[in-house]
Amino acid sequence: MPTLKLRAPNGVTSILLATVIAGGCGYLVTAIVAASRPAADYVDFGVFWSALYLVIAALSGLQQEVTRGTRRRLTSRHASSPAFVFGAVSSLVTAVLIVGTAPLWKDAVFAESGWTFVVPLAVGAASYVVVAVLCGTMYGLELWRSISLMISIDGILRLIGVLVLLGLAPDNRMLAWAVVLPFPLTPLLLWFFVRRGITGRSELDVGYRQLVRNALGTVAAAAALGVLVSGFPLVLSALSPEASRAELGASLAAINLIRAPLVIVVLSLQSYFIVRFRNSPTRAYALFVRLTVVIGAVTLVAAALAWIIGPSLLALLGRDYSLSGAVLAGLVATSGVLAVLCVSGPLTLARSQHGVFTAGWIVAATATVLALLIPGDLAPRMLLSLAVGPILGILVHLGGIHARERRSRLRV
Repeated sequence: MPTLKLRAPNGVTSILLATVIAGGCGYLVTAIVAASRPAADYVDFGVFWSALYLVIAALSGLQQEVTRGTRRRLTSRHASSPAFVFGAVSSLVTAVLIVGTAPLWKDAVFAESGWTFVVPLAVGAASYVVVAVLCGTMYGLELWRSISLMISIDGILRLIGVLVLLGLAPDNRMLAWAVVLPFPLTPLLLWFFVRRGITGRSELDVGYRQLVRNALGTVAAAAALGVLVSGFPLVLSALSPEASRAELGASLAAINLIRAPLVIVVLSLQSYFIVRFRNSPTRAYALFVRLTVVIGAVTLVAAALAWIIGPSLLALLGRDYSLSGAVLAGLVATSGVLAVLCVSGPLTLARSQHGVFTAGWIVAATATVLALLIPGDLAPRMLLSLAVGPILGILVHLGGIHARERRSRLRV
């Protein structure tokens, strides 16, 4: 039976490469679909894409908890990991929740499309739960090459499926299925190669009841993350009715194009950070500081470039896409703050401080939304909200860590 060498010498390199491949495929999918139809016809697909990835952002919390709790089994007993039973049940619950609650929201979200998009959304979300649990297990076992294959193949299959369907039946309903089918297909294709390194080789450090409690916390935190990343353009648009359509459109394009690179890279490494922090608890905080310094340096350079050449690059999209260099630099700077929050979160989770982890993300998302309610012009409100939320979230995470360490010293 063919097998893959599942451990790579440098996990972060292979995962970053896979993230670049998957991210590039995602950008191409959205760009190609948009270019294939008028803007009015793109709305349905764009709404489905946003809804799907907002749900997936929340469900990614399952991957983080499985990553944190997975340990390599010390005995030779080949029994099924509780994570896979948990994943199967969670997948079924996810599908039932989406379909069961759809009558309450389908018309508001998908307008006339309704059930046409609800069904692929349910299939995609339920399948992603399986992907999240499998990836979390592989992260816990440090099977870096298998994780990289999972990430990259998922993106490649999605791009191929969309290109094929655009040539055969460029209907938004069919494109929705092309977007979601890679979630179940990718683990099916890879399982033949990776199962030897996984089956019977992992165990969790908590039982089912505690696993469910922990997972609910990480899912809540991941949902807040979704508001800060995937859902922020929607929130900004909803809370800025007085803004001109041109300025709002330029701001949304800048948010998606300028903030995405740094944030997506750090997001893709969250499970990797959990493993690093978990395996080296005495050096975890020092590693967090070093990562923060690196993120800060990259952010400063990127912000300076955005200030100087950003307006010219943004204008390539069209004459209506016009924002000042200061605003673009501010968007880059706030992406750096959010990236640090994406590192402080894994630091708390690796220490099993689930309450602090969740609180930090919820405080960040709440503060971000509340800051948008302050009267004023669009750009200042946007930058203030994008900055104040993540800063408060970081303070909650670090404050919780220091409070726990202080209590530990007092007990000693």
